[in-house]
Amino acid sequence: MPKRTTYWVRSKQANETTAFSRMPVPARFKTFEEANLYRRELNLRRGAYHPGYYVEEEAASPPNPPALSAGTKKS
Repeated sequence: MPKRTTYWVRSKQANETTAFSRMPVPARFKTFEEANLYRRELNLRRGAYHPGYYVEEEAASPPNPPALSAGTKKS
């Protein structure tokens, strides 16, 4: 199975975990283009002393299917 890549928009400010103008950070996206657009919007709205935002790529392998358990027959 192919690996699924997700893109995260994260803050360069270490302690930021709340929404900035109702825009959550960190935020997860399926495509780089969506993540980059969101990052640009956040950077335009950030305060004067905020260090900014960046896009981080995370390659995650798909979850393993549940193992089939061998059923025991009762006689």
